Amino acid sequence: MEIHYELTKPDFTEAYTAHHNRSTVSKWARRLFIGILVAVVALVFLGFLVKPSAKAAKDLVPFFGIVAMWIVVLWFFPRWMMGRQFTKQPGAQGLRTLMLDARGAHWKWNGGSSDVEWKNYIRSVEGKGQILMYTSPACFNILPKRAVGDEQLLQLRNLLQQNIKTQS
Repeated sequence: MEIHYELTKPDFTEAYTAHHNRSTVSKWARRLFIGILVAVVALVFLGFLVKPSAKAAKDLVPFFGIVAMWIVVLWFFPRWMMGRQFTKQPGAQGLRTLMLDARGAHWKWNGGSSDVEWKNYIRSVEGKGQILMYTSPACFNILPKRAVGDEQLLQLRNLLQQNIKTQS
């Protein structure tokens, strides 16, 4: 199977999301933390609305500053970093070719190539718009689903299931 594609900034951002949601525990722990944060903010704000005062408003400024910082750290900073990583990485840009066979995956891109046998992949993760193929717990290659048709995607899933552990 041979696949040709070009990576985009959104591919990197979506891959980051898929990477962080690769296990049920990490996906739900993050969601639980955000849910608790939203509930606490709502309760504090509701408490202020019930008994508003200038002193209470002044006392809540640091709290809402910390909440704003967490929003930046959890939401905006990772997306900005992934976009920046894509822009600053010449090998991520341009046409890429992935050839999959019985031995493994053969990657070619502008300026390099890599041949990885199936035994070196520890897992694959399928995100909403891409498939990540891991050679270590944090190192993965990105394959956008838009690069393959529906029939080829089924073949790809079967190939990955036969050769490496997959997580959806």
